[in-house]
Amino acid sequence: MYCPQCGRKYRDGVTKCPDCQMALAPGALPITPGSSQELVTVFESSDAFVIAMAKGALEDSGIPFLIRGDEIYHRQMMGPLLFSSCRFVVTRDREAEARELLQQLEAPIEPDDAPPPIPQ
Repeated sequence: MYCPQCGRKYRDGVTKCPDCQMALAPGALPITPGSSQELVTVFESSDAFVIAMAKGALEDSGIPFLIRGDEIYHRQMMGPLLFSSCRFVVTRDREAEARELLQQLEAPIEPDDAPPPIPQ
């Protein structure tokens, strides 16, 4: 078991990281902080909704990643204004794939692309 937020390992039976308040993931950490793998930042945001979307997209695609600078528990308790944005980090060999997947989250919807208003 490991925390997908901070990368700490935990024994079986522990379900939540006491530091990050994140649900633990089974198995071994796919990217080890401090390892010889070259890590690159592929996405950054301070918007909690966009962060959740990016995390879900990477998880669904099977791209291993780490989140740096999120402190989810503190962000929820004290508000996003006290914390900088969080960064999604992947290994260099998955960079292009991750950037392509996440680029849609960086581009705002233009008025012409917006769906028509719902009639009331």
